[in-house]
Amino acid sequence: MNLSLILSIVATVLFSTETALGWRLRSGKRSQPAEGTRKVNPARECIVGDGTSYKGFNMFSERARKCLPWKDFPPVGNSLELGDNKYCRNPDKSLRPWCRVKRGERIVREFCDIPKCVPVITPTDTELTCGEKEEPRHKVVGGAVVPVEAQPWMVAIFLRDHFLCGGTLIAPCWVLTAAHCLIDEDGMRAPRRRLTVYLGRSNIVRNDPTREQKFSVEESIIHQDYNNTEGNYNNDIGLLKLRQKDGVCATRSPSVRTACLPPPHIMMPPGAICTAAGYGKTSFGAWEYSNDLRQVTVALLAQSVCQTREYYGKSLTKNMFCAGSPDWKNDSCQGDSGGPLVCEAGGRAFVFGVVSWGEGCARVKKPGIYTRVTNYNTWISEKTGLSVYTAGVMYPQK
Repeated sequence: MNLSLILSIVATVLFSTETALGWRLRSGKRSQPAEGTRKVNPARECIVGDGTSYKGFNMFSERARKCLPWKDFPPVGNSLELGDNKYCRNPDKSLRPWCRVKRGERIVREFCDIPKCVPVITPTDTELTCGEKEEPRHKVVGGAVVPVEAQPWMVAIFLRDHFLCGGTLIAPCWVLTAAHCLIDEDGMRAPRRRLTVYLGRSNIVRNDPTREQKFSVEESIIHQDYNNTEGNYNNDIGLLKLRQKDGVCATRSPSVRTACLPPPHIMMPPGAICTAAGYGKTSFGAWEYSNDLRQVTVALLAQSVCQTREYYGKSLTKNMFCAGSPDWKNDSCQGDSGGPLVCEAGGRAFVFGVVSWGEGCARVKKPGIYTRVTNYNTWISEKTGLSVYTAGVMYPQK
Protein backbone atom coordinates (compact mmCIF):
# COMPACT_ATOMS: atom_id res chain seq x y z
CA MET A 1 0.00 0.00 0.00
CA ASN A 2 1.57 3.33 -1.08
CA LEU A 3 1.88 6.36 1.19
CA SER A 4 -0.76 8.45 -0.59
CA LEU A 5 -3.39 5.74 -0.10
CA ILE A 6 -2.61 5.48 3.63
CA LEU A 7 -2.90 9.24 4.10
CA SER A 8 -6.21 9.25 2.23
CA ILE A 9 -7.66 6.57 4.54
CA VAL A 10 -6.50 8.40 7.70
CA ALA A 11 -8.01 11.67 6.49
CA THR A 12 -11.33 9.96 5.78
CA VAL A 13 -11.46 8.41 9.28
CA LEU A 14 -10.65 11.73 10.97
CA PHE A 15 -13.29 13.57 8.94
CA SER A 16 -15.94 10.96 9.74
CA THR A 17 -15.16 11.10 13.46
CA GLU A 18 -15.25 14.89 13.57
CA THR A 19 -18.53 14.95 11.68
CA ALA A 20 -20.10 12.41 14.06
CA LEU A 21 -18.97 14.38 17.12
CA GLY A 22 -20.30 17.60 15.63
CA TRP A 23 -23.71 16.05 14.94
CA ARG A 24 -23.89 14.62 18.46
CA LEU A 25 -23.29 18.03 20.02
CA ARG A 26 -25.80 19.77 17.78
CA SER A 27 -28.43 17.10 18.30
CA GLY A 28 -28.84 18.11 21.94
CA LYS A 29 -27.92 14.64 23.26
CA ARG A 30 -25.36 16.14 25.58
CA SER A 31 -23.56 14.25 28.29
CA GLN A 32 -22.78 15.77 31.70
CA PRO A 33 -20.29 18.66 31.36
CA ALA A 34 -16.68 17.83 31.98
CA GLU A 35 -16.42 20.29 34.84
CA GLY A 36 -16.22 17.46 37.33
CA THR A 37 -17.68 14.04 37.88
CA ARG A 38 -20.64 14.00 40.29
CA LYS A 39 -22.41 11.22 42.10
CA VAL A 40 -25.99 11.86 41.08
CA ASN A 41 -28.76 11.22 43.55
CA PRO A 42 -31.76 10.09 41.44
CA ALA A 43 -34.14 11.82 43.87
CA ARG A 44 -32.49 15.16 43.04
CA GLU A 45 -32.82 14.72 39.27
CA CYS A 46 -36.58 15.07 39.25
CA ILE A 47 -39.01 17.77 40.36
CA VAL A 48 -41.94 17.90 42.74
CA GLY A 49 -44.69 20.41 41.86
CA ASP A 50 -43.22 23.51 40.22
CA GLY A 51 -39.66 22.45 41.04
CA THR A 52 -38.85 25.26 43.48
CA SER A 53 -37.08 22.68 45.66
CA TYR A 54 -35.05 21.23 42.75
CA LYS A 55 -31.32 21.01 43.57
CA GLY A 56 -30.14 18.77 40.73
CA PHE A 57 -27.33 19.25 38.23
CA ASN A 58 -29.13 19.82 34.93
CA MET A 59 -27.46 22.81 33.23
CA PHE A 60 -29.14 22.70 29.81
CA SER A 61 -32.46 24.17 28.70
CA GLU A 62 -35.10 22.03 27.04
CA ARG A 63 -33.66 23.22 23.71
CA ALA A 64 -30.22 21.94 24.66
CA ARG A 65 -28.72 25.38 25.22
CA LYS A 66 -26.23 25.69 28.05
CA CYS A 67 -27.32 27.70 31.08
CA LEU A 68 -25.47 30.91 31.96
CA PRO A 69 -24.37 31.80 35.52
CA TRP A 70 -27.12 33.32 37.64
CA LYS A 71 -24.78 35.95 39.04
CA ASP A 72 -24.39 37.58 35.63
CA PHE A 73 -27.97 38.88 35.67
CA PRO A 74 -30.25 41.03 37.86
CA PRO A 75 -31.69 39.00 40.77
CA VAL A 76 -35.03 37.26 40.39
CA GLY A 77 -36.73 35.83 43.47
CA ASN A 78 -34.01 34.19 45.55
CA SER A 79 -31.54 33.90 42.66
CA LEU A 80 -28.98 35.96 44.59
CA GLU A 81 -28.31 32.84 46.64
CA LEU A 82 -27.30 30.92 43.50
CA GLY A 83 -24.06 32.79 42.79
CA ASP A 84 -21.89 31.04 40.16
CA ASN A 85 -24.48 28.28 39.88
CA LYS A 86 -25.32 27.43 36.24
CA TYR A 87 -27.96 24.82 37.03
CA CYS A 88 -31.65 24.95 36.21
CA ARG A 89 -33.59 26.46 39.11
CA ASN A 90 -36.97 28.05 39.87
CA PRO A 91 -36.15 31.00 42.15
CA ASP A 92 -39.28 32.97 41.27
CA LYS A 93 -41.87 30.17 41.43
CA SER A 94 -42.43 29.96 37.69
CA LEU A 95 -44.15 26.97 36.09
CA ARG A 96 -40.96 24.89 36.36
CA PRO A 97 -37.16 25.28 36.60
CA TRP A 98 -35.51 27.50 33.99
CA CYS A 99 -32.29 29.33 33.23
CA ARG A 100 -30.95 32.07 30.97
CA VAL A 101 -29.28 30.97 27.75
CA LYS A 102 -27.77 32.60 24.71
CA ARG A 103 -29.96 32.35 21.62
CA GLY A 104 -28.05 33.87 18.73
CA GLU A 105 -27.14 37.36 19.88
CA ARG A 106 -29.87 37.53 22.52
CA ILE A 107 -30.06 36.36 26.16
CA VAL A 108 -33.40 34.70 26.86
CA ARG A 109 -35.13 32.56 29.49
CA GLU A 110 -35.85 28.95 28.63
CA PHE A 111 -37.47 26.21 30.67
CA CYS A 112 -35.53 23.04 31.47
CA ASP A 113 -36.79 19.58 30.64
CA ILE A 114 -36.65 17.81 34.02
CA PRO A 115 -38.91 14.82 34.73
CA LYS A 116 -41.49 14.78 37.49
CA CYS A 117 -40.65 12.69 40.56
CA VAL A 118 -42.59 9.46 40.87
CA PRO A 119 -44.15 9.31 44.36
CA VAL A 120 -42.66 6.64 46.61
CA ILE A 121 -45.33 4.76 48.51
CA THR A 122 -44.20 4.56 52.14
CA PRO A 123 -45.70 1.64 54.08
CA THR A 124 -47.60 2.84 57.15
CA ASP A 125 -50.01 1.12 59.49
CA THR A 126 -53.73 1.88 59.41
CA GLU A 127 -56.63 0.99 61.69
CA LEU A 128 -56.88 -2.24 59.67
CA THR A 129 -53.25 -3.37 60.05
CA CYS A 130 -52.69 -2.52 63.73
CA GLY A 131 -51.57 -4.98 66.38
CA GLU A 132 -49.63 -7.24 64.04
CA LYS A 133 -46.04 -8.34 64.50
CA GLU A 134 -43.74 -10.57 62.55
CA GLU A 135 -42.04 -12.16 65.53
CA PRO A 136 -43.76 -15.43 66.56
CA ARG A 137 -46.07 -14.88 69.51
CA HIS A 138 -45.05 -16.60 72.70
CA LYS A 139 -45.82 -16.36 76.37
CA VAL A 140 -43.05 -15.15 78.66
CA VAL A 141 -42.89 -16.65 82.13
CA GLY A 142 -41.58 -13.84 84.28
CA GLY A 143 -39.94 -10.64 83.12
CA ALA A 144 -37.55 -11.13 80.23
CA VAL A 145 -35.37 -9.07 77.93
CA VAL A 146 -36.98 -9.09 74.49
CA PRO A 147 -36.14 -7.60 71.10
CA VAL A 148 -38.30 -4.67 70.09
CA GLU A 149 -39.93 -6.88 67.45
CA ALA A 150 -41.78 -8.52 70.37
CA GLN A 151 -43.32 -5.12 71.23
CA PRO A 152 -42.97 -3.11 67.99
CA TRP A 153 -45.44 -0.44 69.22
CA MET A 154 -43.10 0.37 72.13
CA VAL A 155 -42.01 4.00 72.31
CA ALA A 156 -39.08 5.54 74.21
CA ILE A 157 -39.61 9.20 75.15
CA PHE A 158 -36.56 11.32 75.95
CA LEU A 159 -36.32 14.74 77.58
CA ARG A 160 -33.18 16.32 76.17
CA ASP A 161 -30.76 13.36 76.28
CA HIS A 162 -32.32 11.56 79.23
CA PHE A 163 -34.87 8.75 79.10
CA LEU A 164 -38.20 9.97 80.44
CA CYS A 165 -40.96 7.42 79.89
CA GLY A 166 -42.43 4.77 77.66
CA GLY A 167 -45.37 5.08 75.32
CA THR A 168 -47.44 3.21 72.74
CA LEU A 169 -47.64 3.96 69.03
CA ILE A 170 -51.38 3.94 68.26
CA ALA A 171 -51.22 5.58 64.79
CA PRO A 172 -48.30 6.55 62.55
CA CYS A 173 -48.23 10.11 64.00
CA TRP A 174 -49.60 9.54 67.52
CA VAL A 175 -48.17 8.16 70.77
CA LEU A 176 -50.23 7.26 73.83
CA THR A 177 -48.50 7.76 77.19
CA ALA A 178 -49.15 8.71 80.82
CA ALA A 179 -50.02 12.30 81.76
CA HIS A 180 -47.58 12.21 84.67
CA CYS A 181 -44.75 11.67 82.16
CA LEU A 182 -45.46 15.07 80.63
CA ILE A 183 -45.99 17.14 83.79
CA ASP A 184 -44.13 17.14 87.11
CA GLU A 185 -45.45 17.35 90.68
CA ASP A 186 -45.25 21.16 90.57
CA GLY A 187 -47.43 21.33 87.46
CA MET A 188 -44.55 22.17 85.11
CA ARG A 189 -45.03 20.65 81.67
CA ALA A 190 -42.13 19.02 79.85
CA PRO A 191 -41.08 21.46 77.10
CA ARG A 192 -42.37 20.03 73.83
CA ARG A 193 -39.33 21.21 71.88
CA ARG A 194 -37.04 19.23 74.17
CA LEU A 195 -38.89 15.96 73.76
CA THR A 196 -37.61 13.29 71.37
CA VAL A 197 -39.44 10.09 70.50
CA TYR A 198 -37.70 6.89 69.45
CA LEU A 199 -39.50 3.97 67.83
CA GLY A 200 -37.97 0.55 67.26
CA ARG A 201 -35.50 0.67 70.16
CA SER A 202 -34.47 -2.47 72.06
CA ASN A 203 -32.14 -0.49 74.34
CA ILE A 204 -32.37 3.11 75.53
CA VAL A 205 -28.61 3.74 75.63
CA ARG A 206 -27.61 2.11 72.34
CA ASN A 207 -28.60 3.44 68.93
CA ASP A 208 -29.67 1.04 66.21
CA PRO A 209 -30.03 2.96 62.91
CA THR A 210 -31.20 -0.14 61.05
CA ARG A 211 -34.28 -0.53 63.26
CA GLU A 212 -35.12 2.72 65.01
CA GLN A 213 -36.97 5.83 63.86
CA LYS A 214 -36.50 9.20 65.58
CA PHE A 215 -39.00 12.05 65.76
CA SER A 216 -39.41 15.44 67.35
CA VAL A 217 -42.75 16.31 68.91
CA GLU A 218 -45.25 18.65 67.27
CA GLU A 219 -47.87 18.61 70.02
CA SER A 220 -48.08 17.44 73.63
CA ILE A 221 -51.53 16.85 75.16
CA ILE A 222 -52.39 16.10 78.80
CA HIS A 223 -55.87 15.08 79.86
CA GLN A 224 -57.65 18.14 81.20
CA ASP A 225 -58.84 16.26 84.31
CA TYR A 226 -55.52 14.69 85.25
CA ASN A 227 -55.22 14.90 89.04
CA ASN A 228 -52.68 13.56 91.52
CA THR A 229 -53.73 15.49 94.61
CA GLU A 230 -54.77 12.20 96.22
CA GLY A 231 -51.61 10.45 95.10
CA ASN A 232 -53.49 8.13 92.75
CA TYR A 233 -52.87 9.68 89.31
CA ASN A 234 -56.49 9.85 88.17
CA ASN A 235 -57.01 10.38 84.40
CA ASP A 236 -53.33 9.57 83.87
CA ILE A 237 -53.29 9.72 80.11
CA GLY A 238 -51.57 11.90 77.52
CA LEU A 239 -50.76 12.08 73.83
CA LEU A 240 -47.81 13.13 71.69
CA LYS A 241 -48.12 14.06 68.05
CA LEU A 242 -44.99 13.28 66.04
CA ARG A 243 -43.59 15.83 63.62
CA GLN A 244 -43.72 14.49 60.06
CA LYS A 245 -40.68 13.90 57.89
CA ASP A 246 -41.29 14.31 54.17
CA GLY A 247 -45.01 14.11 54.79
CA VAL A 248 -45.01 10.89 56.84
CA CYS A 249 -44.43 9.82 60.43
CA ALA A 250 -43.78 6.23 61.49
CA THR A 251 -43.14 3.82 58.62
CA ARG A 252 -44.08 0.20 59.03
CA SER A 253 -41.28 -2.30 59.65
CA PRO A 254 -40.73 -5.43 61.78
CA SER A 255 -39.52 -3.16 64.61
CA VAL A 256 -42.15 -0.41 64.26
CA ARG A 257 -45.88 -1.16 64.24
CA THR A 258 -49.00 0.29 65.83
CA ALA A 259 -51.05 -1.34 68.59
CA CYS A 260 -54.82 -1.47 68.15
CA LEU A 261 -57.21 0.52 70.30
CA PRO A 262 -60.10 -1.58 71.69
CA PRO A 263 -63.67 -0.30 71.31
CA PRO A 264 -65.00 2.11 73.97
CA HIS A 265 -65.65 0.67 77.45
CA ILE A 266 -64.64 -2.87 76.47
CA MET A 267 -62.49 -4.76 78.99
CA MET A 268 -60.90 -8.17 79.01
CA PRO A 269 -62.24 -10.43 81.78
CA PRO A 270 -60.42 -11.01 85.08
CA GLY A 271 -57.73 -13.65 84.67
CA ALA A 272 -56.93 -12.64 81.09
CA ILE A 273 -53.19 -12.88 80.40
CA CYS A 274 -51.58 -9.73 79.02
CA THR A 275 -48.10 -8.25 78.74
CA ALA A 276 -46.64 -5.00 80.02
CA ALA A 277 -43.42 -3.63 78.56
CA GLY A 278 -40.84 -0.99 79.34
CA TYR A 279 -37.24 -0.04 80.00
CA GLY A 280 -37.78 0.46 83.75
CA LYS A 281 -36.07 -0.82 86.87
CA THR A 282 -36.03 -4.54 87.49
CA SER A 283 -36.72 -4.11 91.23
CA PHE A 284 -37.99 -1.40 93.55
CA GLY A 285 -35.17 0.83 94.75
CA ALA A 286 -32.75 -0.24 92.03
CA TRP A 287 -30.28 2.50 91.13
CA GLU A 288 -30.60 2.30 87.37
CA TYR A 289 -33.11 1.47 84.67
CA SER A 290 -32.95 -1.83 82.86
CA ASN A 291 -31.88 -0.05 79.62
CA ASP A 292 -32.99 -3.18 77.74
CA LEU A 293 -36.61 -3.56 76.69
CA ARG A 294 -38.36 -6.04 78.96
CA GLN A 295 -41.82 -7.48 78.96
CA VAL A 296 -43.67 -9.18 81.77
CA THR A 297 -46.70 -11.43 81.71
CA VAL A 298 -49.48 -10.41 84.08
CA ALA A 299 -53.08 -11.42 84.73
CA LEU A 300 -55.91 -8.90 84.96
CA LEU A 301 -57.52 -8.72 88.41
CA ALA A 302 -61.18 -8.06 89.15
CA GLN A 303 -61.97 -4.44 90.01
CA SER A 304 -63.76 -5.59 93.15
CA VAL A 305 -60.58 -7.30 94.35
CA CYS A 306 -58.31 -4.34 93.69
CA GLN A 307 -60.70 -1.99 95.50
CA THR A 308 -60.58 -3.94 98.74
CA ARG A 309 -58.78 -2.35 101.66
CA GLU A 310 -55.81 -4.77 101.58
CA TYR A 311 -55.18 -3.86 97.93
CA TYR A 312 -55.83 -0.20 97.02
CA GLY A 313 -59.27 0.60 98.39
CA LYS A 314 -60.86 3.80 97.12
CA SER A 315 -57.59 4.96 95.53
CA LEU A 316 -58.46 2.76 92.55
CA THR A 317 -60.99 4.71 90.50
CA LYS A 318 -63.14 3.62 87.58
CA ASN A 319 -60.44 5.04 85.26
CA MET A 320 -57.92 2.40 86.37
CA PHE A 321 -57.47 -1.34 86.65
CA CYS A 322 -54.80 -3.51 88.20
CA ALA A 323 -52.85 -6.53 87.00
CA GLY A 324 -50.14 -8.73 88.46
CA SER A 325 -48.70 -12.21 88.48
CA PRO A 326 -50.17 -14.92 90.75
CA ASP A 327 -46.87 -15.31 92.63
CA TRP A 328 -46.38 -11.51 92.90
CA LYS A 329 -42.90 -11.82 91.43
CA ASN A 330 -43.52 -9.99 88.16
CA ASP A 331 -44.69 -6.43 87.76
CA SER A 332 -44.12 -3.18 85.94
CA CYS A 333 -41.84 -0.83 87.87
CA GLN A 334 -40.31 2.65 87.98
CA GLY A 335 -39.32 3.79 84.51
CA ASP A 336 -42.02 1.72 82.83
CA SER A 337 -44.50 4.60 83.21
CA GLY A 338 -46.41 5.46 80.06
CA GLY A 339 -45.68 2.13 78.43
CA PRO A 340 -48.25 -0.34 77.12
CA LEU A 341 -50.22 -3.14 78.65
CA VAL A 342 -51.46 -5.12 75.66
CA CYS A 343 -53.80 -8.08 75.48
CA GLU A 344 -54.22 -10.30 72.47
CA ALA A 345 -57.60 -10.72 70.84
CA GLY A 346 -58.25 -12.26 67.45
CA GLY A 347 -54.52 -12.56 66.77
CA ARG A 348 -53.88 -8.83 67.32
CA ALA A 349 -52.45 -6.79 70.18
CA PHE A 350 -54.82 -4.26 71.76
CA VAL A 351 -53.58 -1.64 74.19
CA PHE A 352 -55.91 -1.78 77.19
CA GLY A 353 -53.67 -0.08 79.70
CA VAL A 354 -51.03 2.60 80.21
CA VAL A 355 -48.48 1.88 82.96
CA SER A 356 -49.42 4.39 85.67
CA TRP A 357 -48.53 3.73 89.31
CA GLY A 358 -48.42 1.27 92.20
CA GLU A 359 -46.99 0.79 95.68
CA GLY A 360 -43.48 -0.52 95.20
CA CYS A 361 -42.84 -3.20 92.59
CA ALA A 362 -43.96 -6.83 92.75
CA ARG A 363 -45.27 -6.49 96.31
CA VAL A 364 -47.86 -8.94 97.62
CA LYS A 365 -51.39 -7.60 97.05
CA LYS A 366 -49.97 -4.42 95.53
CA PRO A 367 -50.19 -5.11 91.80
CA GLY A 368 -49.39 -2.54 89.12
CA ILE A 369 -52.10 -0.03 88.29
CA TYR A 370 -52.87 0.94 84.70
CA THR A 371 -54.94 3.69 83.11
CA ARG A 372 -58.08 2.15 81.61
CA VAL A 373 -57.63 3.19 77.96
CA THR A 374 -61.15 2.30 76.83
CA ASN A 375 -62.58 5.02 79.08
CA TYR A 376 -60.85 7.56 76.84
CA ASN A 377 -61.71 6.58 73.26
CA THR A 378 -63.86 9.69 72.79
CA TRP A 379 -61.17 11.95 74.27
CA ILE A 380 -58.48 10.40 72.06
CA SER A 381 -60.70 10.82 69.00
CA GLU A 382 -61.40 14.48 69.81
CA LYS A 383 -57.72 15.31 70.28
CA THR A 384 -56.34 13.34 67.35
CA GLY A 385 -59.14 13.00 64.80
CA LEU A 386 -58.56 9.24 64.84
CA SER A 387 -62.22 8.23 64.99
CA VAL A 388 -61.64 5.23 62.72
CA TYR A 389 -58.93 4.03 65.12
CA THR A 390 -60.81 4.64 68.36
CA ALA A 391 -63.81 2.72 67.03
CA GLY A 392 -61.78 -0.46 67.53
CA VAL A 393 -62.97 -1.98 64.25
CA MET A 394 -60.47 -4.85 64.41
CA TYR A 395 -61.64 -6.09 67.79
CA PRO A 396 -63.34 -9.52 67.45
CA GLN A 397 -67.11 -9.35 67.38
CA LYS A 398 -69.10 -11.80 69.46
